[in-house]
Amino acid sequence: MLDPRLLTVFLAVADARSFARAAERLNLAQSSVSAQIQRLEDLLGAPLLARHKRAAVHLTEVGAVFVAEAREALERLERAETLGRMAAQGRAGPIAVGYIYSAVPNGSLPRLLRTIRRAAPLVQVAAHLSETPELIAAVAERRVSIGLIRPRHAYPDGVAARVIHAEPMILLLGDDHPLADRPAVPVAALAGQTFLMPQFNERTGLLEKLERLADAGGFAMPEVIRTGDYVTAASMAAAGYGLVLAPRSLASLAIAGLAAKVIEGFADPIETAMIWHAQAAPAVRHVVDLTA
Repeated sequence: MLDPRLLTVFLAVADARSFARAAERLNLAQSSVSAQIQRLEDLLGAPLLARHKRAAVHLTEVGAVFVAEAREALERLERAETLGRMAAQGRAGPIAVGYIYSAVPNGSLPRLLRTIRRAAPLVQVAAHLSETPELIAAVAERRVSIGLIRPRHAYPDGVAARVIHAEPMILLLGDDHPLADRPAVPVAALAGQTFLMPQFNERTGLLEKLERLADAGGFAMPEVIRTGDYVTAASMAAAGYGLVLAPRSLASLAIAGLAAKVIEGFADPIETAMIWHAQAAPAVRHVVDLTA
C-alpha cells in the first residue's frame, strides 16, 4: 500500500511544478522531496514527473493519469480521519430510534430528531414505531439505540432511563356521547362506562392509569375493550364503542365524530421516558447528553 506521505509530496510538486517550491511549502529539504518522488516512481514502475533544468517540472503521461487518483485518495483519507474522530466523539455514526405512537403528537420524537439533526448532523438516524415492552427488550439487547417509551418501575440490567415529557390525561369520546355536552367531565361521572384500552397486555402503564382513575372516582374497575393502538381506540370511541383515557396531546387527532374532554378530579399525568443502554456507542451517549 502506498504511503500517503509520498502522495502528498507528489501532489505538492505537481501543483508547484517545481521541486524547490514544493520543498519550501512542505518545509522539507529539496533532496528529501526528490528522494520521495523517486521512491514513488520506483513503486509504480514508471516516471511521474519530467524534470528539465531550464523548464518547469511537468507530468508525464503516467503522472497525468495518476495525479487525479492520488488527489482523490488523499481526500478520502482526510474524510476518513475526520469521520473517525467525529465517531469517537459521538458526532457521527448510526443510531436506531424506536418510539411509541404518542411520542409523535406530544413532540418527544420530533424534538429528539431535531436535536440530533442540528447538533450532530453526521449521525445517521433510523426511526421506527414500536411498543414499550418490545423497545425495552431491544434496548437491553442493544438492537435499538434509543427508545421513547412509557416509563416502567424497573428495567433490565444495563438499561438507563430518563423521563423527558409529562402531560395530563383526557377523555376521547364520540361527539354524540351523553358526556360530550359537558365542558369538563367529573371523574365520578365515569362510573359504569366502557373504556377502550390500547396495549392491554400488561398491568403497568395505561392499565395502572385506569385503575387510579377508578379509585379517584370511587367506582370499580370499569369494563375494558382491548385495542391495538390509540388510533384504533379513538376511531372506535368516535363510533360510540366506549371512552379512551389518553394523553392530552392526542386531542389533536383529526377523527370525524371524536371529542376531547378534560377530566375533573383526576390529575395523574402520563409520562414519556427515553431509554438507552449504559454501554451504548459514543454517538448514542452524545445524543443522550444533548437531551439532558
